[in-house]
Parts: sequence; C-alpha cells; structure tokens
Amino acid sequence: MRSNRTSVRRDECLARVCPDSSGEVRPMDDDVSLKIHPHAGSILQSREKDLSEFFFSCIREHGRILSAGDGLILKNAPESAVTIVTLADSRPVCVKEFRWRGWAHAMKGLFRPTQGARTFRNGWRLRNQGIGASAPLALASRKKCGLTESEWVIMEVIPEALEMDRYLTKKMTTPWSSEEKRGVARMFGRFMGSLHATGIFHSDLKTCNILVSEDHRISGGNDPHPRNSGDSGYQAVRFFLLDYDDVRFCRDVSRKHRVKNLIQLFLSVPVSIGAVQRLRFLSEYALHSGIGMKQRRALAVEVLDACRGKHILYVGLSGDVREKWD
Repeated sequence: MRSNRTSVRRDECLARVCPDSSGEVRPMDDDVSLKIHPHAGSILQSREKDLSEFFFSCIREHGRILSAGDGLILKNAPESAVTIVTLADSRPVCVKEFRWRGWAHAMKGLFRPTQGARTFRNGWRLRNQGIGASAPLALASRKKCGLTESEWVIMEVIPEALEMDRYLTKKMTTPWSSEEKRGVARMFGRFMGSLHATGIFHSDLKTCNILVSEDHRISGGNDPHPRNSGDSGYQAVRFFLLDYDDVRFCRDVSRKHRVKNLIQLFLSVPVSIGAVQRLRFLSEYALHSGIGMKQRRALAVEVLDACRGKHILYVGLSGDVREKWD
C-alpha cells in the first residue's frame, strides 16, 4: 500500500518550529515533506483529512516540550530526541527526531535510506512479519541542499508498557511468584528464538530497546497465551522492539550475531534475575530458534563466559544502574 505524501512549502512552515541540537526552537525554514501510512487513521481513530495538521501539531508540541523542558522527554541528545506528545482529544503519540549530524553523515543518505526512512520502513516490516513493534504513523523530513537535515517519525504509544529493564526492576520490588518468573523467562525465550529464526537481527538489542506490556487488549507481537506453555501460572506479556532503524532482515542470523544479541541482553538484565531464569530463557530460546540439543550447552557456556567479569548496565526505576557480573 502506498503512503500518502504531503509537501509543505516554506511559507506554510514558518509557523512550525523544531529544536536544534542545543534544544532551542527555530522555524522550519526549508520544504518539509510528510509521508502518512494508510493505517495511521485507523490506529489513531482519526479522520484522514485531519491527519496532516495533526502530525505537524505533534512536531510543534515536540519542539515546545524540548524547549520548555516541561513535558515527557524520553531522550534529548545531540543526535536525536524523543518525546511523548498528547494533544487535546487525541491519543498520545511518540515523536522521535533525528537531528543534523554534519555533512558527512548527511551524505550517507545519498547511498542508503536515512534513519527516519529506515525506522518508518522497518517498523511496518516487523509488524507484517508478526514481530511486535510500535507502528510508525508518519515521517516528516526537511531537506538542506538536497540532503536530509532533520527527520521526525511519529509513532503509536504502546499502552501500559515499560522498557524491559525497568519492567524487571519493578516486578522484583513486588511479590513475584516463581511461576510468573518462569513464565516470563520462557515467553521472552520464545520471542527471541522466533526473532532469530525469522532472520531478524537487531544490532543494539539491550533490554532498554524492548517494551513489555501486560495489556492483553493490544494487537500485534507475540502471542501472550501460547498453547502447551507448560506454565499454568505464568504472567502473560507481549514484547515490542524499539530503535529498529538498524534492524537487519536476513536469510539466516549467523551464530556470531546470535551470541552478540544474547550477550547484549544478559549485560542489560538486573543481577537480581538469577542464573536459573537466565538458563531457562536460553533453553527456550534455543528450542524456538532451531538450535539442536548438542549445541545448546555450548551456546550457554559461550554466552556466560563472555559476560563473566563484565558490568551490567541498565535503567532502573530511579535512573542508570551499574552492577558487576559475578
């Protein structure tokens, strides 16, 4: 299906503002193109004729939030910024901005899709393959001398979801039964095994780049109630990938890349998630990724040896946490 495209001329853009890398607000002084996915209206439950102005209003509010520092800012770095924008009588959306990073970086856009374009494309490709991902609703981009200067991807917000590291930290502060722990470990193992078995490799697969939701009304992603789970008391959850602009779709995920992802995950999971649950996850992962019995032990040994002596880094409920792997 083709996306709807809207070109906005300079005189229409002067009223629309965005932050530069310093966080200051300035007008959009070049042409801005807007690409809207055909399913955006149904996801937002909005009339199609309202969408163009709605998305530009989201970008304006994104800039205002970053400038004033009074909204929900998830990230504000020189290369990118992420906010949650809630306009009156509308569902909240996530606005991710890719900022100008110099001429050398911009030149890469002549030879491959830009970060914004890859995010927009990969998000829908993941969803079409049954992998959980926040739906990219629209992509706005501004050109400078024929090169992409700035991009904004407007995405749906997964309700009642937390990044996996914060989810695990929160669960560990509550009465979390052994059955629930076992269930989540196995569900995540199935999710990761299916991801690699499908030929999908995420180059930065830390737990902060995975959302976890216990809201069973959400569509898409892994089945939260698989048959023959073997865990009568497991906690049903769904997993969704974040920061998927550099996701690769391969015929087969190499062992090197599989091990890399598993190490990334192990070094971003709190130490309080012990060896039993980590090995249970690995066992379920191996089963669903097509790894034979003889190779499973070797895989576990390789991952655990690579992690030994290193630091675990994750985001807890109160900020960044650094722990030592024993």
